[in-house]
Amino acid sequence: MQARFVAAILTVALLTMAVPVRAQQQPAPPPPAQAPDPLLGQFGAIVEVAPPPPEAARLANFLSTSLAAIQPQRHRHQDVYLVVASLWDDPVFEREAVQAEAILREHLGAEGRSIILSAGGQGQRQYPSATPTNISATIGHVASIMDPSEDLFVLFITSHGTPDGAASLQERRRLTASLRPISLSAMLSQANVQNRVVIVSACFSGAFVPPLQNPNTIVLTAAAADRTSFGCEPQRDWTYFGDAYFNRALRSGASMLEGFERAKSQISTWETEQRLTPSNPQSSIGANAVAMLQRAEREAH
Repeated sequence: MQARFVAAILTVALLTMAVPVRAQQQPAPPPPAQAPDPLLGQFGAIVEVAPPPPEAARLANFLSTSLAAIQPQRHRHQDVYLVVASLWDDPVFEREAVQAEAILREHLGAEGRSIILSAGGQGQRQYPSATPTNISATIGHVASIMDPSEDLFVLFITSHGTPDGAASLQERRRLTASLRPISLSAMLSQANVQNRVVIVSACFSGAFVPPLQNPNTIVLTAAAADRTSFGCEPQRDWTYFGDAYFNRALRSGASMLEGFERAKSQISTWETEQRLTPSNPQSSIGANAVAMLQRAEREAH
C-alpha cells in the first residue's frame, strides 16, 4: 500500500514536470522600478567628459560672449528676456529651438535680449552648450540685468522627457543629465526671477506645472505628466507641439495663450488621424503673468 502511494506521488510529480512552461500560468513581472536619482534632486551632470582644451576654451568663450551681448534692462520699461534651450543632440531639437527663438523674439519684442543654448546635433556648434552649469549661469546672468518686478522672463525648453517628469540632457559620448521640475523651480527662485513664462516641449512635461505654478507664472507644456508627446524624430524640423504652437499658431498671428489653444486642437487632430494616445498638453495661467505677457505682445506689435 505504501509503495503504491509513493509511486502515485512520483507519477504526479513527473507529469507536472512534463507540462510545458508556456502552459503554466506565470504571474506578470512587476514593472521596472524607477532608477534612483544619484544627484538627489540637484541639477547636475550624471556623466560629463571634458572637451579637449582648445574646444573647452572655445565653448567657455562662446557662453561669455553670448551673455555679454544681452542688453540690460531699461528703467521704467517692461523688457522681455528670452532663453531657449535644446537639451538633446538630435537635430530636431536644435532646429525647433532656433526657429522658436526667432518667432518668440519678434512676437515679444525681445530683440537684443535673447539667447539660445543647445546640445548641438547639426554639425559645427553654433550656440553655447546646454550643460547644467551653462543653463544655471544663463538664468543667473539674465536675472542680474533684469528688473524682477518690471520685466518678463520667457523660457522655452525642447528635449526628450522621462516618465518621472524630467527633461533629458544629452551630448553623445560627452554629457548625460536630467533637468527635474523641482530643480528648475529652485533655480528661478534662487535667481529671483519673478514674472515668467515657461514652455516645455517634451514627453511627460506636464510634471513641470505643479512646482512652477503661481500668480506670476504661465506654464505651457506639450503633454500631460503621464503622457508622451510626438514628432521628435531626428529628421523633422519641428516636434508636433512646436509645429502646432510656434510654426502655425504664433506665425499666423495668434497671441501666445490663444495660440496654445489652437495648438492643442491641431495636435488632437493629428493624433486622432494617426490613432495615437492623446498627449493632452497642459497649462497653468497665472493672472499677474497674463497681464505682463499681454502688455509685451501689445508693445511688440
